[in-house]
Amino acid sequence: MLLRLTPLVALIAFVLAVDLVAQRREPMTQAAVRALAKEAEAEGRGDKNEIVMALDKRVRARWGDFESFPVTIVRREDLSIVLSTPFMTYRRTLAEYLRMEDPLAKIPWIPTAVVSVSPGQLGAPDITEVVVERGGKVVAPAENLLKPMSFTNGSGDTAVIHAGEIRFPMSAFAPGATVTISAIPKTGERFTLTLDESQLQTLK
Repeated sequence: MLLRLTPLVALIAFVLAVDLVAQRREPMTQAAVRALAKEAEAEGRGDKNEIVMALDKRVRARWGDFESFPVTIVRREDLSIVLSTPFMTYRRTLAEYLRMEDPLAKIPWIPTAVVSVSPGQLGAPDITEVVVERGGKVVAPAENLLKPMSFTNGSGDTAVIHAGEIRFPMSAFAPGATVTISAIPKTGERFTLTLDESQLQTLK
């Protein structure tokens, strides 16, 4: 037997579908996340794990699933390059503030996506540039804090290697186009990570 929707039922289903799409497209803002964190803190009643879980539950209900940990671009003994996004960074900092029993209201909010370059050894590739491309077009960084720094090992040897952060607008990582992150060393081949639609959906 075929089931048919009455005009009223069809209208209600359409309205609910539109409302669901609107909720998913609502931008994540600092004010909204802080409000949810305050609710989670009240619900957790001093239990640090419960507070984090309560925040996670609220964020997923409002914006969908999210990536909790920095996205690895390069992970080697001599070099680490990772991508962090605003909620990812806020959540990690919140857990640290809870551990130190600091007020959650003081947690900083970083509104950009951050690529962090961290050399681990003197012989690490010297990353001089990080390029983000969206749909084949280069995205200008919001702020470039990658700079040459002096490092010393346990034997007293020194080397100057680039380290630091490059910050990009979150619009560069919105779903809807393929995104590529390239870390370019002074010599040698670049390190590249391509993010597909499913990965971009979780970057918040």
